[in-house]
Amino acid sequence: MQLDLFSDNRANILLNIADEYLRAHDFDKALSTCEQVREEYPENRQAVKLCGLIQVWRSMIAGLDPSSCTPQQLEEMLAKLESVIHPPLRAAVMEVLIEYLRTIPESDCIFLPPHFHLGHLLLRLGRFAEATASFRNALLSPDLERGRFLAWCADAMTLGGNGDDALSMYQQAFLEDPATVDIEFIKHPQIRHLHQHCSQNADGIDDDGVPEWLPVWGWLQGVFPLPLQQPPDLDKLESQAFSKTIPTPHLWFESLTLAEHL
Repeated sequence: MQLDLFSDNRANILLNIADEYLRAHDFDKALSTCEQVREEYPENRQAVKLCGLIQVWRSMIAGLDPSSCTPQQLEEMLAKLESVIHPPLRAAVMEVLIEYLRTIPESDCIFLPPHFHLGHLLLRLGRFAEATASFRNALLSPDLERGRFLAWCADAMTLGGNGDDALSMYQQAFLEDPATVDIEFIKHPQIRHLHQHCSQNADGIDDDGVPEWLPVWGWLQGVFPLPLQQPPDLDKLESQAFSKTIPTPHLWFESLTLAEHL
């Protein structure tokens, strides 16, 4: 007897159609399709569970006014989304959060620790070029931590396949503001290995102090270059060293640059 592929796979086909509606952010049609599966195949647990999830999230989204919602409300919704494991529904809700977040003025400069930022939402959806642009825009704000956003921008570049160019941005983050770099989030394998290698082999440096030594350690390991085209001013460097107005790791980096230039 010849199989009727549509009949035999009808439940899965309809659930796939529901997923397509979710990807199009049409929660009503996704729910309607899912309910159809639940009615025709009451034993299908996936349909029963997905119907409940779509109903919950459709109601939550409907309860938000995109013209007046706050970053805190969006962050709370994102936190609740962590328990959802259905990829199309997760992606659909995150797309809505991005859309609502972008209605808020200067959305690229909104940051709620530890990771609520437009760039991170874009990153999680694989929109790496947009994430890079968002992190770059955040760097224009004097109120945000430069080390954190320089490194996050480099992470987005790395995930987007531009890891070589990202290295200079990691180096800049460690030179300018190493204390705020989200070191546990680093995505570049070479930087992760460099940090681990320095932590394990640099005597006398505690874990918190490792990031500020990475420009020096990175040069020694052949990861980071020295800016030999613009060497530091010797008189200024001596003054900074004498007055101790420059951190010791940065002083080492500047001294290495000057020595290599000479």
